[in-house]
Amino acid sequence: MPASILKQYESEEAYPKPKATLNSYRSFGYSLQTAIADIIDNSISAYARNVWINYIWKGRDSYLTILDDGVGMDKAGLIDAMTPGSKDPVDEREIHDLGRFGLGLKTASFSQCTRLTVASKIENGKIFKRCWDLQHVNSTGKWILLDYISDSSLLLKLETFKSGTLVIWELLDTLVGNSTVENESIRNVFLEEFNILESHLGMIFQRFLEGRSGRKLNIFVNDEAIKSWDPFLLAYKPQLAITEHFSSSKTEINAFVMPHLSKFKTESERDIAGGPKGWYDQQGFYIYRNNRLLVAGDWLGLFPRNDHSKLARISIDLNNTEDKNWNLDIKKSRAKPPAILKKEIERIGKATRKISGSIYSHRGTILKRNPDTPDENFEKIWNVIENRDGSIDYKINRNHRLTKKLFESNNGDAERLLSILEDNIPIETIIYYHNEDPGYHENRSSGKELNEGIVMLATEIFKSLRSQGIKKDLALKQLFNIEPFNHYPQLTAYFE
Repeated sequence: MPASILKQYESEEAYPKPKATLNSYRSFGYSLQTAIADIIDNSISAYARNVWINYIWKGRDSYLTILDDGVGMDKAGLIDAMTPGSKDPVDEREIHDLGRFGLGLKTASFSQCTRLTVASKIENGKIFKRCWDLQHVNSTGKWILLDYISDSSLLLKLETFKSGTLVIWELLDTLVGNSTVENESIRNVFLEEFNILESHLGMIFQRFLEGRSGRKLNIFVNDEAIKSWDPFLLAYKPQLAITEHFSSSKTEINAFVMPHLSKFKTESERDIAGGPKGWYDQQGFYIYRNNRLLVAGDWLGLFPRNDHSKLARISIDLNNTEDKNWNLDIKKSRAKPPAILKKEIERIGKATRKISGSIYSHRGTILKRNPDTPDENFEKIWNVIENRDGSIDYKINRNHRLTKKLFESNNGDAERLLSILEDNIPIETIIYYHNEDPGYHENRSSGKELNEGIVMLATEIFKSLRSQGIKKDLALKQLFNIEPFNHYPQLTAYFE
C-alpha cells in the first residue's frame, strides 16, 4: 500500500526504550576477539596505518583502549558514529569500507563493557569525546550521550596526532565482572584472552599486516607488534589445486592443499602452520571480504570435518557489494553461500578434500619410491582386510620377502608369533594418542635413521637379487620397492 494512503490513519511514533535497546546489543554473541576485530574494521575504513591496543588489569577497574591514526571524526561525525543504527545497511558503501550495519562500534563494545567512550579529531582539529554509560542510561531511562571521559590522561597520545580516534572500554563486566585485583584466576583468564587475541588478529588481518591488501597496517598489543599468520602457508609452497573466478557474483576461489605435517622440520613449525585453532579446526573455507577474513576455516554446512580433509584450505574472496547475497551477519563472522554459487563451491570443496585425503591414503599404504616399478610389485608389510561386517583387520603380508624368510627358518612358530602380533595391535592406544595430538604420528619423517638390522637385511636381499643375475640398477630398484627399505634412500651408499 502506498505511504500516501497510510498517512490518513491515526498514528503515533513508537520510540525504542533506551534500556531495552542498548542492553539487547549486549547479546549478539561477540567474543573479546571478534569484538576488537570489529573496532579495527572502523580504523581500516578510516585509513589508519597503525592501531594500538592496550589493556590494563585492575580487577573490576580493568580497561582497554584502542587508538588509531586514521582520519578521525569531527563533532557531528562522532555523535553520528555513537548513534545506534546511524547507517542503513542497504546503502552503497565505499569499496574499502569494512562496515555494513552502522552498529559495530556499539554492539561490539557493549558486548564487553558497560561504559564506552570515544574521542576523535580530524586533521589539525580539536578533540571531541562522547560516552555511553549503560548504568546511567538504565537509571534515567533516556538516550543520554555524555560529553565525558573518566581519565583525561588517556587523551595524551591522541593529542600528539594530526588525526585519529580513541575507543575506551571500561567496566569490563563480561570479562572480569566484579573481581578484585587479587583474584588470580580471573586475572589469568583475562591475560589468556589477550594471548588468544594476538593470534586471532594476526589471522583476521593478515593481508593488511603484510601489505597484500594494497594497504599496510600495523597492529600493536601493549606495544608489541602483531605477527601475521597466513592460513595458506604460501612460504611452504602448498599445492594450488583449483583457482576459479565467478564474474557474475564477483567471487574468486582458490583451493589449496597444505603440505603434510611430516614436511615441517620442527614441532614449533608444525604448530604455527596449524594456526590459532589447530590443524583439525583450521580446515575448510576461508571467506574474505575486502581482504578482511570473515570465516576462518569452516565447511559451511556442506561437509563434515575429518582428519583426512584437514590439509584442505580454500579461500573465497568477495567485496562488500555481495554482503546481502552471502547473508553476512552483524559480527561479520558468519556467511552463507548464495544459491547461485553453492553447487560450484561444493564441487571445489569436494575435489580439494579428495586430494587432501589422497595424501593420507598414500601415506597409509606407503607409496613406493620407484616410479619405474609397477604397483603390484610393491611389497607392503601390512595388509588391510575389510570384513563382511564392516570391520577392519590388519594382517602381516605373508608374501613379503622378509616374512617368507622367517617362515623358511622356523617350523611353525613364525606363524603363531605373527598371529599373536596381529591380534594384539594396540589400536585403542593409537587412537587415543592420535586424538590427543595427530602430530604424534603425522610428523614422522620419511627419512629415518638406519640401524644395523636394516642394513644387514638389505645387504642380504641385494646379494640374493644379484646372484640371480639381476643387474645392479634393477636390483636396487627392486630393493627399494620393498617395505621398509623404501624408507631408507641412504642405503644406496652401501651398494656403490
